[in-house]
Order: sequence, then C-alpha cells, then structure tokens
Amino acid sequence: MKNRNVTVDLIRTLAIVLMVVFHFIYDLRSFGYVAWDIPDGAGWKQFRYVILTLFFICVGIGLAYVHGKQTQWRGFLRRFMQVSVGAALVTAMSLVMFPKNWIYFGVLHFIALASLLALPLARRPQVALWFGLLFIAAFNMGWISSRWPFIYIGQWLPSYANDFVPIIPWFGVVCLGIFLGHSRWLARDPLGMIKLKRWQAWPGKHSLLVYLIHQPILIGLLTVFNYLMVK
Repeated sequence: MKNRNVTVDLIRTLAIVLMVVFHFIYDLRSFGYVAWDIPDGAGWKQFRYVILTLFFICVGIGLAYVHGKQTQWRGFLRRFMQVSVGAALVTAMSLVMFPKNWIYFGVLHFIALASLLALPLARRPQVALWFGLLFIAAFNMGWISSRWPFIYIGQWLPSYANDFVPIIPWFGVVCLGIFLGHSRWLARDPLGMIKLKRWQAWPGKHSLLVYLIHQPILIGLLTVFNYLMVK
C-alpha cells in the first residue's frame, strides 16, 4: 500500500507506548522503587491483555493488507526471519539475565508462529473470523489449556517465564485482525483526518526495533540513576 492507514498506525503506536509504560513500571518494581504487583496483580494483568490485543490485532491487519490479494513471499519471509531472530535474541538474553525464568515463548515468538499459521487465512476474512471466534470461545469454555502445547514438555521449561504468550486464545485475536483488515470500516480509515507528524508515527512503523531496544535502554537508564542515587 502506498498510502498508510492512519488508524492502523495509531493503534500500533498506542500499543508501543502502553508497552513501554508497562515495562518501565515493571523495571521500577525490579529496582525496588515501587511495590506494585506487576505483571500479575489485579489491573496489571488486564493492562497487559489490552497491549497484547492491540499488537495482535495489528499483526492480523498487516497480514490482510500485505497478503490479502496475493502472498508476497519475499516480504513475508524477510519479516518472518527478522521477528524470529528477534525472538532468539530475547530468549538468549533472558537465559543470561533470568536463568530460572527465561523466555521460551514470548511476544516475538508468538508473532512469528502466528504469522506463519495465519498466512493461509490472509485472503479469507470470513474463515479467519470463524477461526478467531472458535479459538477464543474454546479457551474461555476451558476446552483448551493456555499451556498447550507446552504442557507436553513442561519438565524442560521454567514453571514461570518472564514473558509468556499462550497460542490459544491469542491466535484467535490475530484471526480477528485479518477480518478487520478486510473490513470496509477500516478501509475508510476512520482516524485518517488526524495529521500525524513523522515522529508520532515512527514507533508504529518501527515496532520491532522499539520492542528490541526499549528494555535495554530503560534498564540502562535506571541502572545509572540507581548508581548515582546510591553514590
């Protein structure tokens, strides 16, 4: 698409901003500056769900936009490899920093797998809608465990990972994003009247880069601040 959809850019940018805020508060807790029960306490868990929903809706929309008429294999494989390498880096860093709670299937791992699984649905919005509703309903009815399929290899995985995204129900959200990406409502770009400056749209356009670098920057700044305060 030559013309960007402002509504999608804003949704993605909002997800990025909320994610940075969430992780900053999490880091404050890790450094002992606050005692809030993040990420698993009441309110914080739901806050994370909002962030994930926005991200994964955008994943589905992106698949519909780019591959909705014909699969662009070169672009898909390039993006798939970028996300997969990012996921591997997250796992490697978590093994060093949190060996008892390392990340084996976090946000980037999920996005890579979900993109691969959802690609055949990119041109089938009605089928994607039914798949999305089915997966979400199956989870909420208790038919499928959120630990599936990792329950079968649980003895080799940490009992608690610093980031974990269940395939079910979140794959259903990606499917709903595909349906939304084909909708007339989104095609009309309901927020298109908002004139974004380049810096305002930058986080949404470079979400993978922001995801990879924001935590090292936040932790680095807090480490320096903590050192100066103690000194």
